[in-house]
Amino acid sequence: MSAFIERRLAAQGPAWAVATPHTAASDAAADVLRGGGNAVDAALAAAALLTVVYPNQCSVGGDLLALVGTADGEIRCVNASGRSPRAVDVESLTAAYDVMPVLGALPVTVPGVVAGWAELAARWGSRPLAAALAPAESAARDGVPVAPGLAEDLRRESAHLARDPGMRGVFFADGDVLAAGQTLRQPHLARTLAMIGDQGPSAVYGGEVGASLVKLLAGRGSAMTREDFAEHTVRLSQPGSASYDGVEYLSSGDNSQGTYFLQALKALDVVRTARGPLDPAGRDAGVVARVLAHAAADRDRHCADPDWATVPAGELLSDAYVRAIAEDAMSDSPVRLAGQRKVSGDTVAVVVADADGTWVSLIQSVFHAFGASLLDPATGVVLHNRGASFSLDPASPNRLAGGKLPLHTLMPVLTRRAGELSAAHGTMGGRAQPQVHTHMALHLAAGATPERAASAPRWVLGAMEAGVTEGAGVVKAERDVPVAGVEAIERAGFAVERIEAYDDGVGHGQLVRRATVDGQPWLAAATDPRADGAAVAG
Repeated sequence: MSAFIERRLAAQGPAWAVATPHTAASDAAADVLRGGGNAVDAALAAAALLTVVYPNQCSVGGDLLALVGTADGEIRCVNASGRSPRAVDVESLTAAYDVMPVLGALPVTVPGVVAGWAELAARWGSRPLAAALAPAESAARDGVPVAPGLAEDLRRESAHLARDPGMRGVFFADGDVLAAGQTLRQPHLARTLAMIGDQGPSAVYGGEVGASLVKLLAGRGSAMTREDFAEHTVRLSQPGSASYDGVEYLSSGDNSQGTYFLQALKALDVVRTARGPLDPAGRDAGVVARVLAHAAADRDRHCADPDWATVPAGELLSDAYVRAIAEDAMSDSPVRLAGQRKVSGDTVAVVVADADGTWVSLIQSVFHAFGASLLDPATGVVLHNRGASFSLDPASPNRLAGGKLPLHTLMPVLTRRAGELSAAHGTMGGRAQPQVHTHMALHLAAGATPERAASAPRWVLGAMEAGVTEGAGVVKAERDVPVAGVEAIERAGFAVERIEAYDDGVGHGQLVRRATVDGQPWLAAATDPRADGAAVAG
């Protein structure tokens, strides 16, 4: 337990820095950087290890999005999200359900994380992918202590997990879920990681690992085939951007909600120009909530697979449109919200910068805690439920269809100042990720340290219960959000529900940023106390 109690929440160094939500993952990345590897090598080592130590939040059976920025000024988005089965029977599913199911085989899309790892290693890494996977393989085979965050999710999700033989075989002992500090061993996952190290992504997309996952899914009613896995591809693209107080923020587009974070940030810059520096936990909380609610509504109206629908990113980020959002948010007009879906999502963020000027924001996830609550006993792989984000509304651009990417919550973030890369940000928080990023951005712009920006009292808009809440929406506010902030949110038309301080229900963030120490350029890293992570720098 001491590894989690005595965590390093902030660190500074002249050459490199890393932050992740688990101490072991941060240490794995730091070992790579100390050994001469670059930021991408380090991010991959951390990402792979997180699938072992945080299987509630990410898995070989999940998805990945990342931004990589290099010293020559190139910034690329790696979108490894996976598609629905091509043969999915939409009519039958729509007849049986009002909304997409969350658990079981039906919401499982092709897991893209391994393809994303391979793309990152091949394009920017200095070491083979097998080297990044080796520490994870050893940890899965030898066992790791259950982290407090994992233990909490095991308790919360125990009823769902108990229904699946694969989950019971890994996460239960003597009839109950593993507790914090107990040893979690995953020998079948260790074998899977070894196979991926030996064979590369073909082990999943056409090989033995993928075949086993497809067999499990088919037995549970999915239309997934080995061909669906074999046809998986990674999309490379340019990020979108928006500026706040002179800092350019970059995030993912396409089927990612990154565009809607940029929209909110750009609208809030209009508010800042009118009001001065914004305090999201104080007097400005209401106007921030209104802007974020508008961005969330736009996401739900427009975000979809770009191969199936035209996402009007140019219009959504236009000066005229964001000014209208800002002016409405600053007015006294009644707040207008569509139903707000549950703020949910279990995700990990890995942020790294190295001495060569490479910056990485890597986000991977199983979506809800333990994803679809399915674990393949033969491979040890937990399967995500990313397809739960599809709509069953025939009018929605995000409506379920065969071979389609779902609306995706993952959204890596990099920043530039005066044309130079200056930070890597990442958050957990599902549909609330744009909100968590916004809180951190506003705190940083107001002069907060990275550690303070990650740990400051936080609130997020979204119902705590499952399903849809009609009307003005519910804001979950940590108990140490100041009274002035709570009152501002209520005046803006939202109901406020208080939760405990440092509750991971408001997401958690990771930061690496440029800093100046004694007049010299350094790197500063910070990790959120709501997770089990550490910041390391050298």
